[in-house]
Amino acid sequence: MAESIENRFRLTLEKLAAEPPSTKTALIRRLLPALEATFASGKTWKGIWKSLADDGLNMSYGTFRKLVVRARKKVCPSAAPGGKSADETAASAQVTESRVVRDPFENLKRLEANGPGFHWRATSTRRDS
Repeated sequence: MAESIENRFRLTLEKLAAEPPSTKTALIRRLLPALEATFASGKTWKGIWKSLADDGLNMSYGTFRKLVVRARKKVCPSAAPGGKSADETAASAQVTESRVVRDPFENLKRLEANGPGFHWRATSTRRDS
């Protein structure tokens, strides 16, 4: 019985994923969880690099640091439009204990509703001597 095209492609992709990474960046990305655990245990950059280099890692210390920093940035969730994180956008429409949705722009809308035109609200700085 002939295998479906989808299953053949899936098997091909699984074989590719099982192979060792072909670039240094991909290698560091794959090792990132283990690297983070090692950093969390108190090991230094230099110590980690030296251990990996002794075990066959073929890259300079500077390249190692650069690739780890890039991999860390790649792991972070991307920002939502407007530079706000997904948590901030979810918090913009907060629900209070009374189940009323709070509008974060409530004060701004109230100020705009006071009427059109120029409003000067300065304090007096004049001194009587």
